[in-house]
Amino acid sequence: MKMFPLMLLLLMGLGLKANADLSGPAVIVDGDTLSISGNKVSLHGVDAPEQDQTCRINGVIWSCGYKAAEAVREWTYTKEVRCVGNQKDQYGTLVAN
Repeated sequence: MKMFPLMLLLLMGLGLKANADLSGPAVIVDGDTLSISGNKVSLHGVDAPEQDQTCRINGVIWSCGYKAAEAVREWTYTKEVRCVGNQKDQYGTLVAN
C-alpha cells in the first residue's frame, strides 16, 4: 500500500509530453522540414512540395520543391532558428513552431 502513491505519480507522468526547444543554425531539408543540431523538425502548419517535386504552370514544368526549399534557406540564412514543439508526426519527426 505504501507503493501506491509512488506508482500513481509514475503513471500520471507517462501521459505528460515534454516540450522540445531547439535552437541553432538550420539545415534545410525541404520547404517544410529542417534540421537543427541533427534533430529533424517539421514546421507546424506548413505543407510545401518535396525537394525533388516539380510543378506545372501554363504547361511549363518548374522545380517548385527546390524553389520552396530555397525560399526557406534564404529566410534562415545566417540566422539562429528556434523551434518549440511537443508532438511528433507519423514519421517520428518533431512538429514545431
